[in-house]
Amino acid sequence: MLACMVVLTLYQEFTVISITGLMWNFGIGIDLNTKSLCFQLLKSDNTYKIGVGINYYDDLHGLAYMLMAKPGFYDKVDKIYLIDGRYKGREDLPQYNPDDVKELLKDYPKVQYLNMNGYTQIDKRNTYWDCAEADDLDFMIVLDSDEYLHITDVGVLHSLIDREAKCFPIKQHQQDICSMSRPRLFKKPFTFRHRQNRDGNGISHGSLYEEYGEGDKEVIAQMYFWFKDHPKREPNSGDQTGVPGFEMFHDKQFRNKERIIADRVYYDETPDR
Repeated sequence: MLACMVVLTLYQEFTVISITGLMWNFGIGIDLNTKSLCFQLLKSDNTYKIGVGINYYDDLHGLAYMLMAKPGFYDKVDKIYLIDGRYKGREDLPQYNPDDVKELLKDYPKVQYLNMNGYTQIDKRNTYWDCAEADDLDFMIVLDSDEYLHITDVGVLHSLIDREAKCFPIKQHQQDICSMSRPRLFKKPFTFRHRQNRDGNGISHGSLYEEYGEGDKEVIAQMYFWFKDHPKREPNSGDQTGVPGFEMFHDKQFRNKERIIADRVYYDETPDR
């Protein structure tokens, strides 16, 4: 096995050196060093390890639709962390049998199920960052169960890996409302975590800090670095943009009216959740 790996490595290096030499011989200038060129040539679309973190509770049909949607994302990622459980202090009963989730996931072996019933939102969300760091992922995407994601091309990840920012925008469509940039694509190292803000309100997808102290800025603010060299809006519609190949959709069609009201009541009554 070791001998095969050595031969493959030597062949790859020979290929890169040969191509580089041909480019110079034909007068084609290159602005990449040999190592960087080798990296670009040898990387395939699925080389990077991609994960999805899902903060979930009692939305079985939404979860099923998310996993089955086409083109979807299941076939494009390596790990999915499903963090299940009702938030601490929430008392309304679930509308679905919790065991049905485990039955659904039998068909989706990439999903790692974690039951965190009775934990705070910050504890639940930090769990998928802990998992991503432990599994040494390269990229992570954050979803809720009333959202779904289409990944049509992961080629852009090659250019993101060397950028300064750790957070990048994904274009999200909200039906009959607008399309907007959301900070949902993150890059390793996953050393940041959710923390309560200074008002004691642990907000949803934000509150991400490397370290929490005076003057610290949220990691999600790095999303805007993308727009330094990319347009903020689509030229025709004026909709906000995101990294190409990734699109999200926000849709509560699988949640009934009672569940939506129960969510709203809990959020209003429990800002520190």
